[in-house]
Amino acid sequence: MELRTPPPYDEHWQGLELSADATHRYLVIEQGWNLRLIAVPAGETAGFYDFGWCYPRDHPAVAASVAAWDPERQDEPTGWHKRPTDARRAPCRDEEPEYNRPRCAHGSYLDDGCRTVNCRDEIEHLRRVSAGRA
Repeated sequence: MELRTPPPYDEHWQGLELSADATHRYLVIEQGWNLRLIAVPAGETAGFYDFGWCYPRDHPAVAASVAAWDPERQDEPTGWHKRPTDARRAPCRDEEPEYNRPRCAHGSYLDDGCRTVNCRDEIEHLRRVSAGRA
């Protein structure tokens, strides 16, 4: 995805608009100890966003994640460590099945394991695998 340089500042969200596509604007906002990348619907003025991903406080890393992301074929950007919203599903996700494997709430692919101790999603995934229902 092409980054806006320099990224314009959005007064309402108090963050930088890193990029945009036909359906969303992608802004990075500061959230305490984290940065949050949010997907605001194009033309939205009421103050809500569809998807969000929390990152460590590293603006260049978030920008690199957005630059490498293809929202048409990839569900979510990489590098985030917490998803405060529902998982996003890309419209053409079947074109990159390896990238769009199930993830836990902490961003890890379930079949690779989670780096967070006692991750509920990973525990449930392991239960399904051991029961033969994966």
